[in-house]
Amino acid sequence: MRSLSAIDAPEAYAVVDGNRDYLRKWLPWVDGTDSPAVLENVCATWERQSAEGSDIVSGIFKDGKYVGSIGLHDIDSENKTAIIGYWLAEKHQGHGIITDCVRALISYAFEVLKIDKISIHCAVDNFKSRAVPERLGFQESRILKDGENLYGIMHDMVIYTKVM
Repeated sequence: MRSLSAIDAPEAYAVVDGNRDYLRKWLPWVDGTDSPAVLENVCATWERQSAEGSDIVSGIFKDGKYVGSIGLHDIDSENKTAIIGYWLAEKHQGHGIITDCVRALISYAFEVLKIDKISIHCAVDNFKSRAVPERLGFQESRILKDGENLYGIMHDMVIYTKVM
């Protein structure tokens, strides 16, 4: 895992574009990611948010190639909370990559940032995504009815939490 910059935008765009149909099922930003320039702007936003301490987003690389992203979002230092989000190119799933990355991000959040509570939000029907927090000892805390609008379809979200 490492921070992304504008120089990574063409490679990241190619991965998103090559996985567009798969990612679109669960992620609301896919249609808007229609050029490398969009990702250049997104990377600049992530750099600014990281400097502000509100979000930390990293690219996930396997054998030097970009395969997805992971982030610690909505970092609230006063309430000591944050939300983890992630995605991975379809062909790289099922090898423990996301689980390892989430585990590393949890350690960083608890040990370095002194976060007390981390959440992961997943669509109720996204069983692959749900398996990650379940595998890592998160507790299902609640179901948020109609929690996310994905291209005109409302999805219930399950919220998992892990407390320090």
